[in-house]
Amino acid sequence: MYPLLATLSLIALELLYFLLAKKFNIVDRPNERSSHRKPVLLGAGVIFYIAILFYSLTHGMAYPYFVIGLSILAIVSYVDDIKPLPSSIRLFAQMAALLFSFWGDIHSIEVWQIVLLLIVFAGILNVYNFMDGINGMLAAYSLVVVGTFGYLELFVIHFVDIELLATLFVSILVFGFFNFRTKARCFSGDVGSISMGLIILFLLVRYVKAMPEPGMSVSLLCFIIVFLADGVLTVAKRFLSGRNILEAHREHAYETMVNELGIPHLYVSSGYALTQLLISIGYIIVADKNLYTLLVAVALVVVYGLFFFYCNKKGKLPTVH
Repeated sequence: MYPLLATLSLIALELLYFLLAKKFNIVDRPNERSSHRKPVLLGAGVIFYIAILFYSLTHGMAYPYFVIGLSILAIVSYVDDIKPLPSSIRLFAQMAALLFSFWGDIHSIEVWQIVLLLIVFAGILNVYNFMDGINGMLAAYSLVVVGTFGYLELFVIHFVDIELLATLFVSILVFGFFNFRTKARCFSGDVGSISMGLIILFLLVRYVKAMPEPGMSVSLLCFIIVFLADGVLTVAKRFLSGRNILEAHREHAYETMVNELGIPHLYVSSGYALTQLLISIGYIIVADKNLYTLLVAVALVVVYGLFFFYCNKKGKLPTVH
C-alpha cells in the first residue's frame, strides 16, 4: 500500500508545483553561462526533499537529524533559486545542514576531523549542484547512484530502510519524466541538486557505518566518481591557470561537450550515467576495492586530460571567466 501511496502522492505534488511555479513565474532564465536558450520552470527538484519528508512523516519521523539538516538546506537553496543569496549565507546553511545531518556520526570524533569532513562534504554538495545545467543529467546519474544503493541494501548489507530508497527512486523518476527530454519541461534548481547531493552523502555515510571493513570507506566515493572527478579536475584546472575557483563558469567536461562540441544533452547525460553504472558494477564485483578505485581515478584523470587536449587542438575550449 505504501509504494502506491508514495508514487501517487509524489506525482500529484510535482504537478501541483508546476502549477504554482507557472502562477508565480518561477523560471530559470538563460544567461551567458547557461546550456539552454529558453526560460524553463525552476525548482522542480524540490520533489527530492518532499520524498524524504514524506517517507519520514509516514515512518514515525525516521532519521530526524538528517531530515532537519535537509530541511535547512532545501529551504535556503529554494530561496536562493528565487532570489540569489550572498555566498556567505549559502555556505553557512550548508555547514549547518551537514552538522545536523551527521551529528550522530561526527560528535564523537576530533574537531580537526569534523572540519575536514565538512570541507570535503561541502565540496561534494557543490560539485553535485552543477548537474542541473544539462537536461537529464541529475535524473539519470542519480537513478544510477540510488539504484546502486538499492542493490547494496537488498543483496549485500542492511544499512538503510529500502522504502526510503524506493521513495527517493520514484521521486527521481517523476522529475526525470519532465527533465530527461530534448526540451526539458523543468530544471531542478539548487533546491533539487544540492538536496540530492546531501541525500547521497547521507546514504554513503550510512553504508560506511554498516561496513565490516572501515578501511574501504574512501573507496566508496567510487559510487559517484565520474561526476566527482569532473568537478575536482575542473576546479584544479581553473586554480592552476590562476582563475577564481569560486566564480561561476561552464568549463566542466560535460558542459564543454554540449556547448562547444554540440553533443546533444541527453547523449551526454546518458553517457555519464552509463559510465558510472559500469564503474559501480565493477566495484561490486572486484575483490580489491581500494586498488580498483585508484585505477578508476587514474583512468578518469587521463581521459579528462586527453579530452581537453583534443578540444584545445580543435579550438573548442570553453570561454573562460
